[in-house]
Amino acid sequence: RRHNGVDLTILCTCCGSELYCWGVPRTVLLVEDEPDLIQVMELALRRGGFDVVVAVSGAQAVQAALSRHIDVVMVDRGLPDMDGTVATAQMRAGGFRGGILVTSGQSGPEHADACRTAGADDVLDKPFALSELVERVALLLGAPEAVGA
Repeated sequence: RRHNGVDLTILCTCCGSELYCWGVPRTVLLVEDEPDLIQVMELALRRGGFDVVVAVSGAQAVQAALSRHIDVVMVDRGLPDMDGTVATAQMRAGGFRGGILVTSGQSGPEHADACRTAGADDVLDKPFALSELVERVALLLGAPEAVGA
């Protein structure tokens, strides 16, 4: 699809096909076990123009990321069944090629290094502004800045 002479085609991060164009919602897998955080983050992402799939455990996240079309995974490091870095490594080992953003109450260079070593593309320390969350997801997609978060 072209607009004003600009190619708006987006390659799928999972399979490389040319199925998505700007303006078509991209799917974010939100992996978080705290109900209140799920509610506000899901709302912010939807207002930012994203479709959202929610998983509340690392096992659910790995299964969803490897069995359906997901563009970006946003995974909390402190999940009830496994560390978010373990889930990240399992998704990468299973072939997930989309962006992965790890969120965590931890901070510091060792924390960021552990997340990136596991396969994360970005790390966002809690607390964070919801607008920053939407912006980071958009950046992982290479998309124009999301609005309305």
